[in-house]
Amino acid sequence: MSGAPARREQARKARIRERRATGTFTAGAVLAIALIVSIAGSLYADFQVRNAFEHHYSVDQLQSELDGLYQSLLDQETGLRGFLSSSGQTVYLQPYEEAEQSFDAQLLQLRNDSKAHGLMAADPILLDLSAEHAQWIAYVAQPLIAHPDLPDSMERQSMGKLLYDQMRLDVAKVTAIYGQDARAAAANVQSLLIRAAASTAVLILLFGIAAIVADSYRSRTQAELERERVVADTLQRAFLSGWDSVPHLRIGTAYVSSTSEAAIGGDLFDIHRIDAHRSLVLVADVSGKGIEAAVETAQVKYTIRALIDDYDDPGALLAKFNGIFLRSLRDLSSFVSIFAGIFDDRDWTLRYASAGHAPTFLRRGDDVEQLPVTGPLAGITDDAAFSSLSVALRPGDLLVLSTDGLTEARDSSGVAVDDDGVMRWVKSGAREPQALAQQLIDQATQFAGGRINDDLALLIVLFVEMVQDVTDDGRRTEAGSTDAGRAAPASEAEPL
Repeated sequence: MSGAPARREQARKARIRERRATGTFTAGAVLAIALIVSIAGSLYADFQVRNAFEHHYSVDQLQSELDGLYQSLLDQETGLRGFLSSSGQTVYLQPYEEAEQSFDAQLLQLRNDSKAHGLMAADPILLDLSAEHAQWIAYVAQPLIAHPDLPDSMERQSMGKLLYDQMRLDVAKVTAIYGQDARAAAANVQSLLIRAAASTAVLILLFGIAAIVADSYRSRTQAELERERVVADTLQRAFLSGWDSVPHLRIGTAYVSSTSEAAIGGDLFDIHRIDAHRSLVLVADVSGKGIEAAVETAQVKYTIRALIDDYDDPGALLAKFNGIFLRSLRDLSSFVSIFAGIFDDRDWTLRYASAGHAPTFLRRGDDVEQLPVTGPLAGITDDAAFSSLSVALRPGDLLVLSTDGLTEARDSSGVAVDDDGVMRWVKSGAREPQALAQQLIDQATQFAGGRINDDLALLIVLFVEMVQDVTDDGRRTEAGSTDAGRAAPASEAEPL
């Protein structure tokens, strides 16, 4: 009988080990499933958002084509009126002739593009416009140009005015159709982003509950909750802050959110390769915090990426973005500061435009200069003007871009570090971009008494020659290319 208790004790320990192994496997399985589902959901949401933004941009392009068509009508009518009022001076017919030659091609292009984007309701109106224009040409313009003194000249001019008014009304109807579709597309974008954020939050919540249940096997609830927070942080960064690999650029990044409940906010940085020689460098700061700011941040990123292929000049790019942003606003108090630069490695220039984005610094050797702002904040007024400036670069130059959480860090007495203070930090900082990013986070946190009270995003770009390097895992890379396209955490600043 003495051996029975020992055998029972061995069996009890075996059952404990089995339960622990089951708990470990369950926790791992829950984590893997949550990650797969969350990443798949994020990718699907990203696909839907891209399509929605592309459709919104296409409607803007249709409106531009319609504006050009209306301008052609205006040129024809104005040219004819000038010809008749000047007693037949043909110099006034030049705008008429140029517009008349291109009108049919413009109208056909607009009809085809409207059909391609599913706006079939505009086609009957455009057909009416075509018929009215043909009638105006045949009955009014051509006879009066050939014989300005026709006996029924006044009657034909009156008929021409009626036809022109009808064509203008048709243009207004098509504009209303495009505007309604643009508003629907903007609402769809906002809805998709909010649903994506809510779905991610629900998935993370379910993962947390499942992790707590799994940890009951191992009494490690707190550790699993921390892992959930890290997963949430990783997914958020993957959704909003991925960037492209670019030669000649070595990147350092850091991001600190002032929102303790979730590592999300209105700050954004992005590196996007436009073509073989040009790359977009973007930093933006959307007003507000939390989920709503993250929604606006994603809109900024994907709108700028959608526009960059069609706008070589950063000032024109920001002007176009400003109009789109204003038309899609749900909160009229929202605005955004943006730095958008295009680096060209053929002549080593950075051409940029800054929409009210002041914290931008360039370090050359031991000198640091602040790049000037070139325009107002985006989202304030539709007629805002944005200019561009060019900066000549050379290997070793360091571009430091941040949101205002850096320059507005305040000490215990409420005094901000300001631009001059940050320039001193940049001047005395490390030469490697990632090390400098961490130093700036540490200095701002220390200056602010241990906690930064505003979202802070840092993007530091070191411009380098092309040299091959070997990473720690044995992969051969080129110096200046980004690594995995993810933000590096600020290790000591909380919350992340």
